[in-house]
Amino acid sequence: MRPIKTVALLPAKGIGDALLMMIVSHQLKKAGFDVTTYHSTLPELASWFPGHDLQRSEGDFAHHDLIVVENDNSERVKILLGSDRSKLSVFYPSYLSTKHAPLSHLDCCFDESTSMADNAAHAVAKLLKSSTVCKDNGISPPPHLTHRNYATRVLIHPMSSSSIKNWSPSKFLHLGLQLQAQGFQPLFVVSPAEYANWFCVEKKGLHLVSTPTLKDLAALTYESGYTISNDSVLGHLASNLQIPSLVIANDPKRMRLWQPGWLKGAVVFPPCWLPKGKCRRKQWRHFITTRRVLNRFCELVSKVNDNLRVDALSL
Repeated sequence: MRPIKTVALLPAKGIGDALLMMIVSHQLKKAGFDVTTYHSTLPELASWFPGHDLQRSEGDFAHHDLIVVENDNSERVKILLGSDRSKLSVFYPSYLSTKHAPLSHLDCCFDESTSMADNAAHAVAKLLKSSTVCKDNGISPPPHLTHRNYATRVLIHPMSSSSIKNWSPSKFLHLGLQLQAQGFQPLFVVSPAEYANWFCVEKKGLHLVSTPTLKDLAALTYESGYTISNDSVLGHLASNLQIPSLVIANDPKRMRLWQPGWLKGAVVFPPCWLPKGKCRRKQWRHFITTRRVLNRFCELVSKVNDNLRVDALSL
């Protein structure tokens, strides 16, 4: 194999996956490699990742010296595994020897007891044979935006990539009203395709906005005081931008790996006594009350305010 100079980085299709795999891209770039990151949506954030080459089209990888791919059990990964393994590094969030291809010396299996961000940082350090482990993914908000400029604004994202991960819409609405009553400014954010289904937010006297691009969502997030969401992109984006976040999630085991891994936020799960299996998968949202989420959010706010006071005293 010739010396590695150019790298193709292929995250899974989720936006959260792309932000996490940008840790790998950025650390490789800092080490002097010419890295191209291929993703269907991430190029919308190109101005937030200065110096990075973000491309939508995957094209032909033959000209790259190394291909780093996040395994998502897709046909794309299967095709790559059937090609030249000497220039392929597969990062496995979860690996089963009975399900996946034999490992090569370039592959990496993640530790499911810690976050994807930590795993990605350790994996790229291993790839680089470096003792330095860093989660920096190179994200850099535009200078015209102000971090947490609207400190009482709570950005609420009630959707996700899978309906099974979504808390009840009626509970999100009730939560928004409760936050408003406590002096916060809840702002519901959805995609343009979801906007018509959420007019009920405005009928309740709350505010609703759609974000046509990932760049619009990032700008809203960066200037908000807090975020509340399902297990979705917003939790990772907020964590990446150092915005305090609360995630409502259905699976504690999954969240050990998929928890937002930059700024640590809060997570609310169904009660531990709820039986595992079909009941938990389908009924979990009924066992997380609005009051419980609100209480957890208030704990998060208190923690943030305490940290701000400590920071102010240290100046």
